[in-house]
Amino acid sequence: MRILGIDYGTKRVGLAISDELGLLARELDIVSPVDFFRRLPGLIKEYEIESIVLGVPLNMSGQDTDKTKEVRAFQQSVEEASGVPVHGVDERLSSQMAQRISGSATNLDSLAAQIILQNYLNQQTSKLAN
Repeated sequence: MRILGIDYGTKRVGLAISDELGLLARELDIVSPVDFFRRLPGLIKEYEIESIVLGVPLNMSGQDTDKTKEVRAFQQSVEEASGVPVHGVDERLSSQMAQRISGSATNLDSLAAQIILQNYLNQQTSKLAN
């Protein structure tokens, strides 16, 4: 069973996938929001997705923004379309981190999704260790 990571955008949706042990995340794809919903059932079946992690944009003080509301609506749509739990997680600075890692590359959405998912996996591993 794996976890799907999502970096949502109105033009592109970055996707990442965990390994079967839930320890490592890797980039998967970049798709349009429309293509995402077309591909979602196949991704869930192919990778045996048990849950989804969605990056939620917050401002630097941790408060919701206008974009947060849009992402929360997307989260609800994903949960309804997938039938699996969707966990919203703080994505602050994930895009900047993706840009730093890649240098000057564009279309960093799948790398941002990988970072979001890896942060989530690290948190879950840390909880189990304590």
